[in-house]
Amino acid sequence: MLKHCWKTARPRKRTLRALGPIWLVVAIAAATAAVADGEVEAPPESVSLDDLLTLPSALPGESSQQRGGLSRGEWSSRFAAAEAEVEAAKADLDESLDKLTQLMGKTSNWKVGAPGVQAGPDEGATTNYGLKQEIRRKREEVERAERKLIDLVVEANLADVPEDWYKKPDSPQ
Repeated sequence: MLKHCWKTARPRKRTLRALGPIWLVVAIAAATAAVADGEVEAPPESVSLDDLLTLPSALPGESSQQRGGLSRGEWSSRFAAAEAEVEAAKADLDESLDKLTQLMGKTSNWKVGAPGVQAGPDEGATTNYGLKQEIRRKREEVERAERKLIDLVVEANLADVPEDWYKKPDSPQ
């Protein structure tokens, strides 16, 4: 019985072996026709090893005038707005501190009364409290604006933005 299986399998192998060269000829003819029609592109030019080992100056799709999706003008305007916000917050804080200084200069820290008599109410206490709360809020605004500026610097560094795009020449940052 085993001999019978081997005998029937041999004609199949012979048939496949006979068709092998025919398939090869058909594949070569199709490739030649495709190249003649121009359907297949020519192989690319050879690239030198130095070109392969050199990093590109910008990411693909980005022009050299854009970093992080923004141009030089857009980066500088974002930084100018953030710096203006910090300066405005600092100016407001200085103004409130000046008001507090003036108010403190008008009132006396000493309340003297007769022995056994309670000193009179401090008329500036409520004004001082409100002004101190305003100063606290303005200090928080200054800190928030400075954090926003620092976050913008980090974003610019991650986007590989040159420093001269956003730093002023006289800026100590």
